[in-house]
Amino acid sequence: MSAREPALQDRSTRRTHLNDRAEKIMGEAVAKKKPQLTGDLARLTEDHVTDILLRLPAKSVLRCRAVCKAWRDITSTPGFLSAHARLRPADVVLYTYQYVSPARRHGGHFVDVGLDVVPVSSSDEAGRRRLIRYPKAGDWFLLASSDGVLLFKKNQEFFVLFNPTTGQWAELPRLGLPQQERFNRSDREYAFYLDAPSGEFRLLCRRSMTGSGKWCILSTGAAKPRHVDLHAAEAAGIIKLVSCLRTAKAPHVPLHGCLHWPPHRATVTGQTEMVVFDMSLETFHLMAGPPTTTCMLTKLFDMDGLLVTADFGMMVKHVDLWFLEDYGTRRWELRHRVASPWPSGYGIPGQPSQLLSVAAAGDKEGNIMLGNNKGLGVYNVRTKTVKAIDYYVATSDKDVLVSRHVFEESLVQQPGFVAAAQSSIDLSLLHF
Repeated sequence: MSAREPALQDRSTRRTHLNDRAEKIMGEAVAKKKPQLTGDLARLTEDHVTDILLRLPAKSVLRCRAVCKAWRDITSTPGFLSAHARLRPADVVLYTYQYVSPARRHGGHFVDVGLDVVPVSSSDEAGRRRLIRYPKAGDWFLLASSDGVLLFKKNQEFFVLFNPTTGQWAELPRLGLPQQERFNRSDREYAFYLDAPSGEFRLLCRRSMTGSGKWCILSTGAAKPRHVDLHAAEAAGIIKLVSCLRTAKAPHVPLHGCLHWPPHRATVTGQTEMVVFDMSLETFHLMAGPPTTTCMLTKLFDMDGLLVTADFGMMVKHVDLWFLEDYGTRRWELRHRVASPWPSGYGIPGQPSQLLSVAAAGDKEGNIMLGNNKGLGVYNVRTKTVKAIDYYVATSDKDVLVSRHVFEESLVQQPGFVAAAQSSIDLSLLHF
């Protein structure tokens, strides 16, 4: 245990008590629905009220807006919404398959996909909630998740964004493929992220798959794609190390203004390295990865401001957790060796493509969720204990699949997003 972890454990305990108290106070206020606050609530300063409201889940914040104008004003400011989004815990996304009828489940025929999320820190099934349900028939495909927004590819040509917390939608500009590539169905989407300075959600795409790629960025609110020069990264061989969004074994991780991809082994030096994309400069470069010997089976995630690599290469026995202790000097430390979430050995993924349905995500409370629908557990870095949570996925009908995606709810009203009733997107077959 590092010197930082005992302090974090104490802070986590205090935070849990404060969150429980916040839920109780605000719940009582909403239940009363009085126009004038009385008693203890009336004596709270605006700073105290803001601090309490920041700790509540999005659904509770929306309910609290109905209590009084003061609370509505507090929870509607851009500063509050941004701070609230930063404090939201991480959720792991599950695919839940909706069948035509119970009798046809075992035949594998299903028509809809439900996206459910479970908190990394969840201790019971009550934490599971539905984000959206959409048709299976090739019309909708979940590509990525970033800052509370889901990115779908629709009909192989439209890019649709959805914020389940606000219920708002947006559409990215058309990619506009060259005439000779109109019928080329190759994957062209490589990175999806929020550009904090502009508030735009951006998708990095490759317009041409022949020769030197013609790269562009699709942004919310923009009328057409914007060209971006990546010739230097192509010449250095970095681009070929980046997987497209559909087949990436793990999502890229935003931190310190950059996107980071899971480690790989350099062919020349034999050292472990990672691909990094600077979101401001719009350039690629490489950085040192953890000195693991099994980097083909690794996943990357952010845990309370630290990059963490989960190495599943020794998964028959354990999973190694490497923490980037110092981002500036690229110093990695093997902090934890976690018992395998597959004690029987059944369901262990043996190649990178099988990591698509393996979760690896952490939260601010020291919890890390690891595993898939054959074995899922939560490891706490402070108590060094593992808790199995197989009730999410161990169903007799096998209708739940763990995904690689992580979701964090956000109430931020991003530019370019509109309510479903105002959207030009055909949402008739969706349930949200």
